[in-house]
Order: sequence, then structure tokens, then C-alpha cells
Amino acid sequence: MYASSLRCTVRNLGGNGAKCSPSRICRRRFLSSIHHIAHSRRPRRLGLDRFHGPRPPTLASTLPLHPAISQAPTNPHKRRYAVGSKHHPPQTIAILGGGLTGLTTAWYLTRLLPDAKITIYEANKRLGGWIDTEKFQVKTPDGREGIVHFERAARMVKPLSKGRGSVPKWDDLVFFDLVTKLNLTDQLVHMKDDEETVSGYIYYPDHLVPLPKVTLRLSDPIGSLKALANLATLLLEPLFRDLIPSLFNMIRTQKEPLQKELFQGRRDLSVGQYFSHRLGGRGMVDKIMSAMIHGVTGGDVWKLSMGSGFLADQLVPNEDQPITNVLVRSTDYEMMIQLAKDKAVFDLASQHLDTSALWFRDGFSTLPNALADALRNNPNVTIETGKPVTLVDYKSDEDKVGIYTTTSVKDETPVLYDKVVSTIFAKSLYKITNKNLPSLLSSPAVSIMIVNIWYPEPHINFPHNGFGYLVPQAVPFEQNPECVLGVIFDSDRESPLPTPANPDPAPRGADTVSGTKLTVMMGGHYYSGWPPHVAADTACAKEAALAAVERHLRLDPALTARAHATAKFCRDCIPQHVVGHARRMRDASTQLDWAYRGRLAVAGQSYQNPGVLGVLRAARDVATQVAGRQDGPASAEEWSVGDTGLERFARQPRYVSMQRQMLPLRYGSRAFVDESRRVRLREEEDEDEARGGSFGGDGEEKAKREEKEGEGRR
Repeated sequence: MYASSLRCTVRNLGGNGAKCSPSRICRRRFLSSIHHIAHSRRPRRLGLDRFHGPRPPTLASTLPLHPAISQAPTNPHKRRYAVGSKHHPPQTIAILGGGLTGLTTAWYLTRLLPDAKITIYEANKRLGGWIDTEKFQVKTPDGREGIVHFERAARMVKPLSKGRGSVPKWDDLVFFDLVTKLNLTDQLVHMKDDEETVSGYIYYPDHLVPLPKVTLRLSDPIGSLKALANLATLLLEPLFRDLIPSLFNMIRTQKEPLQKELFQGRRDLSVGQYFSHRLGGRGMVDKIMSAMIHGVTGGDVWKLSMGSGFLADQLVPNEDQPITNVLVRSTDYEMMIQLAKDKAVFDLASQHLDTSALWFRDGFSTLPNALADALRNNPNVTIETGKPVTLVDYKSDEDKVGIYTTTSVKDETPVLYDKVVSTIFAKSLYKITNKNLPSLLSSPAVSIMIVNIWYPEPHINFPHNGFGYLVPQAVPFEQNPECVLGVIFDSDRESPLPTPANPDPAPRGADTVSGTKLTVMMGGHYYSGWPPHVAADTACAKEAALAAVERHLRLDPALTARAHATAKFCRDCIPQHVVGHARRMRDASTQLDWAYRGRLAVAGQSYQNPGVLGVLRAARDVATQVAGRQDGPASAEEWSVGDTGLERFARQPRYVSMQRQMLPLRYGSRAFVDESRRVRLREEEDEDEARGGSFGGDGEEKAKREEKEGEGRR
């Protein structure tokens, strides 16, 4: 077995599983350190160095770790084991939760550990979690009946090919990996980036204001001038009244230590506090930032954590990088190498470099349904639906985790597992773990009321076409009594408007009748403090949503009367990473470590950023960790999810400076990953083909090329 602690996971020399004594230096660790020092001047051939010569200095090497973790007292009678080892992988695994995270985790485990026995426990009778595509029968004014598809939650993903944010990511490759392996490529539908003339709208103070996408092209000077003129006109809107002074204040505060303190984990502030400081006031925060935040998370901009949320990458100090370089998280790079070497995945991602949105023709439930079908067809997978777990208990005598599914725990014999992965809401996990994980009790979530509306006339939202609109917190309650967070124009995605280049566009959805389809999102942080029965009233929600859309889009009341609406209340569906999230997750990791001895891990939106791509990445991460198949040395040593799924909160991630041209699928790069996991440029491949040989060649020629390549990229 393997002895492990928070600091030492090397094989115990005595072979008895005992931990290293804190009063002496571990002999294996000491010898390993001496060997590392003796060979530190030798060129390393791992990961990033093989492309870029000597390893560049990393930010993590100069930054302190997060505050120390308070360790629970050691019990000398209990042993701890490193569960995620490819030499001793778990043979029996339980997955708590049959949503997208749980299904994806189980699916990856079946590929990484084909002989393991996997059981999925889902409290509801259906799989898929909050992702739910429902079909409804409607009737047009002329009496024709048809079917429309309503999305209850996620409906699409936005590829990361544009390099959004200051740190490039490749989480979308996990989505493409699933699509190719599950044979869903033919069902995938996309919308090109140039089809969207606006990024969206914000309702303020009493009308929709567009957020334009200004694209300046030398080949179209007249169009560029028109775009600038439209932008200048929009600056007169009350929505942008504070924009100019805010931009100047953003530049003025660029060198202040606040960003560095947040990045290093020494402080944490809410998103609202951080940006109000940087922008010189809360005007733009309340009018724009709040809308963007609760449009994604349903949360309050003045409560969500800046250091742990989806905007945390904005804190990475990238300004000292050459214009040709960008900082990349080493674990993200290693994952990209592993996935992009698959030609089918790389080709599918390459086809969608100019795509702004991806979805499935028959609805987003296509993905969890395909995962569920693949798992049902696997003889090593058991799916228990309608069977909620009532207790998760560590059995020290067996060194396994027992799962109970009845309320009479004393009379039930638990099912024992080598490893359990929980993908359920953090508070729900707390309730079934004998209060062993108190840090999870402080993990809040918001509830969302989803109202889907179908109008029998097409394009009723014209001329406000696009993704949809958001309602910021700056709009007072008197003007937003329905507590609307935002409205999505589903029909504009599925039924594009005619253009001169495409006067008769084909519909991109599965609806059998034409009309206008909208989704109204209500509640979120606005529901805080509401009586549960009031927030969950779907009949009142439908009336409120119809009234709000009629007012916002200035519709004819007669049209509202002919609309078909349906509502679904999603209780605690979006966990909130409020201020102090990282600290609580570090504490939760310690509690998991000591209460379950590495046998229980967590994954999902309670811990990772919200959204489809985030949970898919989290599922793959925890599956590879359980199987002991982390992507390269960086994942195993520097930012691993660990046995608990939360160990990355206990250490700083490592960043490396990379040339943009050497980042496949990003920044217009022509780089790709060959079968030997090498990143190469297309120009090199063309040169190899012109010579009539492959890159491999003989060893001497290959070494010369590698040396020349490294010198040219330093």
C-alpha cells in the first residue's frame, strides 16, 4: 500500500503503510531532493521545456501558497492510502448524482478503468440533472398543430477558441472529445461568430440597449466608420454614462497591489467590491457587471468571490509578458496536449474556430442521454435511479466507504466501495456524511424559475435580434417586480434572419412549426429570503414572465394572450462561490482527507465554475485522478485535484510563458499536436513532406531539428 499525508506520498520503505514521522526527514524524500539538486542543470525533457528551451521562471515559484490548512489531529490507529494510483486503482466506484457531471465522470472512468465496477446513484427517476429538453404541442392561429422544444437549463456552449480572458483555456476540447466518442457530430449545430451583430442587450432604464461588437476591417473602411459612429451614439445612453471616467480609473489603478493580493490568495473580495475600486465607483458595476454576473450564475455581484469565481483569470498578472507571449496554466496545457493529439477531436475543434455557439438539433439533453445510453450498455455499470443515498460512512476496518440508501441505517448492510465521487450539491453531501464536512454547510445556492414562452408569430423581438437581454441590479424593484434576470431569444439561434448572402436560411432547430421562442430566467439572488412556496409558484411565474416580456419588448397584449408558456422551478440549481470560497474549499479538502482517508472525492458546480464546459472539465479531472492517469507531470505535482477533488485549492497553480503561435487552436495559430505529443507548426509539416520523409527520421537528424527549434523559440 501507499503511505500518504498532506506532505509526503512516497512509498513507505518499511512497507507497513505507516506515515513518516514529523520529527525526522523522510529518507526517500531526502534522497530525491539530493538527486534533483545534482541534476538541476541538466536540460529537462518534460512538458513545456521540450518546446521552449530552458524552463522559464514561474509565477508560482515566487508567490506564497494559500494560507496554511489547519490539520485535524492524527489518529495513529488509522492508515491513509493514495487512492489515485494507476498501479493500485480502485476496483469498485460509486458516483453520487446522475447529472451531467456524474454521467461524464462515470463515462471517463469506464474508458480509463474498463474492469472497474461502477454504480451511479440518482435520487430522481430520470438522469441528466437540471439539463432537460421537453417537447410541447402547440397550435398556430390557422389551426395547425406542431411540436416545439423547450430547454429547461443549458442549451448551448460557447467554444473558447477566441481566447476569451487573459489566460487561454481548452476546456471545450472535453466537449469535443465527448461528441466524437459518442458519435454526436452529425447532431451538432452551430452559429458563426459573424452572425451576431451585437453581443446582447441590457434593459436599462426602460428600454433595450445593444452591446455592439465593433469590428474594424481595413478591407471595409465604410463599414468600420459606421461601426464607430454607432458606438459613439451608444455612449450617449444612460447605461454608458460612467464609461469614460471608469476606463481612466481602471488605467490609474492598474499598478495597485490589490490585484496581486487577490491573485496570491492573501485577500478575497466580492466581484462588485473589486471592480468598483478599479472603476472608481459602483455605477458600471450595478448597470453592466451585475447583469453579466447574474446572467451566468444567478448570483449577486456584491457577494460572489472575485478570487474564486469565473473572473479570477482576470487577476493573472499578464502585463509583463511580451506581446507575442501569454501566460498559460501548465495543467491546462497538458490536458490540451492529451486531447488535441486525437485527430478527430482536433479536427472538430478546428471546424468551429469561428463559431459563437454550439448546440444539438434535438436539444441539449442529447448529450446526457447519449452518456446514459453508453453507460447502460456497459455490463460493469449499474444505474440506481429513484434511490437517494441517506448516509456515506467510512469503514476503517475495511478501508472502504459504505453507501446506505434507506432511512433505517442500523438495519441496513451498506454497499462498500473503494472510491466514491460525489457530484451532488455540497449541502446535500453534508447532510449524508454525519456532519463530518462542516465546511460544505456554508456553500449557498440560488434557485431559478425558468419560463419558456412560444408566440405564434415569428420574429416578434425584431429589431432586437441576437442572443437576448439581461436586466441589471441598477433597475429598481418597481421597474422589475417580476425579478427577471434575463431573457434568451431562442428563435434567433434556431431560425436565423435572412441576409443578402443568405436570403432563405434553413432552420437549425427541431421545431415543426414557426414562431418566436423565448426563455425567461427569474429569481436567483432576488429570491433570497422569499418563502419557498411563493418562489416556487409556477402559475404566478408564467403570468409575471409574460407581463415582463410584453413590457420590455412593447408587445401587443393580444399577442401575449395567444402565447403558450410553461414554467419549471429549479431549487438550489446554481451553487454560489461567495467571498471566502477558496478558504472553505481548503478546509473541506482537509475534512474529506481525514474523515474519509482519500476514499471520497467531490466534483461539480459547488466546487468548480458554473457552466457546461466547467463541469465537463471537472468530471474528466476527477476521473483521471481516480484512475491515476493525470495528464503529464504538471497535473500530478502542481495542480492536481487530488484524492479529495479539492487539493488544487491548497496550492498555487503554475503558469508558464508561451508563444501564441505555439498554442494550438488559439490566437489563429497553425500549431497542432502530433501523435508523439509534440506541438508543431504546419510549416514544419509541409517542409517534412517536401523532403519526402516524416519528422521522425533518424535520431541524429531529429536531435538537430529539436535543438534548432528550441533556439528559434526562446
